Amino acid sequence: MKVFFYIALFGFGLTSLYSTQVEAQARIPGWNRVAPPGGHQNDPQLVRATGGPVVPIFEGWFPNPDGTFQLCFGYFNTNTEETFDIPIGSNNFIEPEEFNGLQPTHFMPQPDGGRRHYCVLSVTVPEEWGDRDVRWTLIDERSEQAFSSPGRLKFSTYRHDEPVQPSRNNSPPKIRLVAEGPIAEGRVGFGRGMVSETRQAVVGEPITLRTRVRRDNPFRSDDRRAIRIRWFKYQGPGDVIFTPNWNSWKEETVGWIDSADWLGFDSAYGQADTQAVFSQPGEYIVQVQAYNDSGRSNYEAQDFEFWCCWTNAFVRINVNQ
Repeated sequence: MKVFFYIALFGFGLTSLYSTQVEAQARIPGWNRVAPPGGHQNDPQLVRATGGPVVPIFEGWFPNPDGTFQLCFGYFNTNTEETFDIPIGSNNFIEPEEFNGLQPTHFMPQPDGGRRHYCVLSVTVPEEWGDRDVRWTLIDERSEQAFSSPGRLKFSTYRHDEPVQPSRNNSPPKIRLVAEGPIAEGRVGFGRGMVSETRQAVVGEPITLRTRVRRDNPFRSDDRRAIRIRWFKYQGPGDVIFTPNWNSWKEETVGWIDSADWLGFDSAYGQADTQAVFSQPGEYIVQVQAYNDSGRSNYEAQDFEFWCCWTNAFVRINVNQ
């Protein structure tokens, strides 16, 4: 028998509630806690090397310029070493059905500091959506526990400033996947975020993925912080090996693009290349994330700015045998 949990995760604590969905979105003490250097953002008792579940999290919502709204979801892998692949289906689904298929199927271990993977998925709902729910459910096969997170527009405290954040005098990097192509800006997840045209690849042969970035911070004209680049598998049947392996928080595995590469010209973009090798044929989606670096700047903040500011973009890749 499957046991359903409604989930609320706000910065410091994970709460499994057997009660109503409204209670599942209530603020809990410490929701805005920032982990100290070497510390954990979430209760350390939730964290283990292996054996724990992956939990979907409703992160919040924000309006789009066209009058629609964006519901943003992330996930919390309670394990520091275990990676999951949960195909879209009975153990990984979104309701209503019209939104099913947008969610990730690959769930990476918890980043350093006990953090979660934030706003990797977003769902666009119409202006007249009202108080209806969009619900993402993940089922842990080992325990048969079903973790379900409802997203809704009901609470103003869940509203994000997106893409710029005046309260932080900050803005996210811009990403271009093609030299003169469209620009992604902000933590919009797959569903409304920028998705490239489908690339072609062959099993076992590397394909080059190029990221072009710059930052135009309207609040800090002299913003000289570097931009970090990370690549992830988002969906797909097999393994993906990225070289360099820019998919962790550790400094030696993060791609750096210095501000000198774009500050000289309004149209300049710094760029970084990584290669991806696929183990099986099929359809894949890989995600690139560009985020502001605080540790290599003169600003006071020395850690990754968890709530701001970064940009997501996605690449479809059809891998042949």
